[in-house]
Amino acid sequence: MNMFKPAEPISCLILEDEASSREMISQTLLESFPDIRQCVCSSIQEADEACQQALPALLILDINLPDGVSFDWLSRLLQQNQTFSVIFTTAYTQYAVEAFKFSALDFILKPFLPEELVHAVYKAVDAIGSRHYHLQLETLFHNLHRQDAPEKRIVLKTVEEIHVVNLDDIVAIEADNSYATFRLRGGQVILVSQGLKEFENRLRSNGFMRVHQSHLVHVKYISAFRKKTNELSLEGGIVVPVSLHKRPLLINYLNAL
Repeated sequence: MNMFKPAEPISCLILEDEASSREMISQTLLESFPDIRQCVCSSIQEADEACQQALPALLILDINLPDGVSFDWLSRLLQQNQTFSVIFTTAYTQYAVEAFKFSALDFILKPFLPEELVHAVYKAVDAIGSRHYHLQLETLFHNLHRQDAPEKRIVLKTVEEIHVVNLDDIVAIEADNSYATFRLRGGQVILVSQGLKEFENRLRSNGFMRVHQSHLVHVKYISAFRKKTNELSLEGGIVVPVSLHKRPLLINYLNAL
């Protein structure tokens, strides 16, 4: 592996309760990032004490620990207005997966290879000091505390900006080749460089329905279905086509209201 030398000295806190995982992470960093200083901890209390003087710029955190969940500790750190970046690791595939997806943050699923950690470190180092990154973390914490509530938020990245949007404000999403156009209440339009299928997978359990190959709609904003033209009218004067394949699913939904 190629050695990596950051422009400025970087310190990294490793929070992991499994001895074998701690050793693997520490050794991988030592081999691939020898200029990154390490602080290795096995509990939240130990990590909290280690950060009393200065918070490391890079955090590699297991999620479930013997003395708590690292999300809660990290949420407190975020309030200190310091710049840092995080790599989350977990053995639980179901744990907060939706919250991660909506915040556009990555996590590494255990067991992972050293190469996966190296790739994650490169991305995390690039994110240090990013205002956008802290918005993503704030979105993660917001959604973690509202898993069953309607006011979930999603991070939408454009070429020039990052937007944090309430799901309840999204009226429809339209596919445009490899892009997706979000149409929000009030007329705002956001274009992101991700496909519609990816958003369908995230949003289908949050009140959204695919009514056409190129259209995903928020069902609460349906105002009328024109049977003759197979068109769906939405709040704000938005009109989208309904495919013949999706028509029965839509009619069944409307009949059940």
